Amino acid sequence: MIEIGAIDNDQMLLEGMSAWMSRLPDITLTALAVSVDEFLAATRRPRIVILDLNLENFTDPADNVRRLVAVGHTVVVVSVIPDPVYIAATTEAGASAYVLKANNLGVLADVIRQVAAGETPMTTEHAFWLGRDARPERPQLSAREREVLVSYGSGCTVEAVGRVLGIAPGTVRTYLDRIKEKYARAGRPIEHRVQFLDRAREDGFGRVRLPPK
Repeated sequence: MIEIGAIDNDQMLLEGMSAWMSRLPDITLTALAVSVDEFLAATRRPRIVILDLNLENFTDPADNVRRLVAVGHTVVVVSVIPDPVYIAATTEAGASAYVLKANNLGVLADVIRQVAAGETPMTTEHAFWLGRDARPERPQLSAREREVLVSYGSGCTVEAVGRVLGIAPGTVRTYLDRIKEKYARAGRPIEHRVQFLDRAREDGFGRVRLPPK
């Protein structure tokens, strides 16, 4: 019996998947969660995890995959709308497969079986969207630098970014200088404020939101 877990912010989808999986003779869904934090806090965590690409909680899809892979999970990413940037990023982060939610659940079950056998199946959609990866060169930003980039790019003042992230305004300015330097070295300079948001969107650093001021 193949045990799997599922992480998706759509509770109705989770319940529907659970009901469908219960009819399969070789796959059982034993853990449900609406976030990676909730899943990792659970007592029972199956090795194979079905992870929604966009959990709509402003977490970065690639970081979600990395966190799960880092503690030994095998991740199958699923999504309603294909996003080539995030598909490529989650694949690089260690996802074993990608399945478009437009497929029927039989396709997902076949992928789960292959992953359980140690394979890394490539669906037609996965190959297609990886082939459309046209991301520019991405600088290596730390997690804190990404937070500053997204928050400042969203329109917050330096002081507001500091309050949201719990750091001093002077530290925020230091991070902004580092971010600008790294993008300049990558050949994608930030020459005005709007470009902070542009770079965050181009590189898929999480869903951009406006933090409270």
